[in-house]
Amino acid sequence: MGTSGVATAGMSITGSLTRAARAVAAMVEQVLAKEGLTLDQWLVLDALSGKGGLAMADLADRTLATAPTLTRVVDKLVTTAQAYREVDAADRRRVLVHLSARGRATHRRVAAKVSEVEAGLDVPDELLVALRGLGG
Repeated sequence: MGTSGVATAGMSITGSLTRAARAVAAMVEQVLAKEGLTLDQWLVLDALSGKGGLAMADLADRTLATAPTLTRVVDKLVTTAQAYREVDAADRRRVLVHLSARGRATHRRVAAKVSEVEAGLDVPDELLVALRGLGG
């Protein structure tokens, strides 16, 4: 990926990506607010969708949330019956977080709305591939 055009435009890649991420997050947060969810809660619901359960460390890797934030988010999702915790049968020292039936229904409903926002961005496929490659 070349950077010569970015430097002459007066904005670094970091600045451009940060502005873009914040703009997209703001659009998605408008949808989430109507559903009573925060962006962090949505990221956890989305990470848990289609999974049998994830440990907190795995959730942190997928959501990029700090441990204290993730604990608060999961606590809230458990309180609202969107998720539940269960001791890992394979390693009793680990606790896994799972989506509840209510959480799966919420995810299905909200995912469609978030997808509409994302589709409206009209981001070229090549750019999406490049962005996903940056995330590791």
